[in-house]
Amino acid sequence: KMSSLIIRESKMSFSKRMGFEPAQKALQLDGMDDELRMELHNIIRSVEKDVLFYKFNLDLHYRCIWTRFFFLDLDECTSRGDGSIRGLIKSEFMSLPWQRVYDYIEFYLTTSRVNPRFHEKLESLINQILHIHNSGYRIQDCIVIPISNELELSEISEASHSGQKAIDTHMKRAIELFSKRETKDYANVIKEAITAVEAAVNFVNGTEGKTLGDALKTLDKNHKLPDALRQGMEKLYIYTND
Repeated sequence: KMSSLIIRESKMSFSKRMGFEPAQKALQLDGMDDELRMELHNIIRSVEKDVLFYKFNLDLHYRCIWTRFFFLDLDECTSRGDGSIRGLIKSEFMSLPWQRVYDYIEFYLTTSRVNPRFHEKLESLINQILHIHNSGYRIQDCIVIPISNELELSEISEASHSGQKAIDTHMKRAIELFSKRETKDYANVIKEAITAVEAAVNFVNGTEGKTLGDALKTLDKNHKLPDALRQGMEKLYIYTND
């Protein structure tokens, strides 16, 4: 039977109420404190304990992490039970630089996609932990992305799960490009997002393969778009094609 995993933010402690400790953590954008790292480890372990419910091959997953993320010798753990492998992985995880912890989370979630229920539950809970500890990042489709607010994350999630492959593919590519903090390619982020809009407008129109400019004309003819909205999208489309 699946255990109930519900994360609630605790009430403000005595120390915080009295001003002995900050009421809220500073935004964790260029680092990760020990509490956040341990919470991430613990939530992964908590979901793993429901492995029988999810019918997830955890031993195989551990070996994948050991050999393909840490690139360590499989002989060190093949003669041991999964408990020993788990302990070895924990030791490596706890010593990772903060940015590599996010690499680990991305790898873990990507390789767990073979079991959608396990994967979706874990991604949701990790995002709750990141929110509680005021991390400057969230997970979207196995990718760690910087965020400015929770509403932004919700809108990104909704836009990239439309159920239409042509739309979702370009939105997810835009998210992937935007997540590259050091080498942000804003031009291509906008281009992918606009291409997703193009696919969405074609879907609404019941057309296929029309450019955004032509698709907007059809949409405007059938639904009369506000001028500012239509002109704004047309200008972005022109910008991405310069």
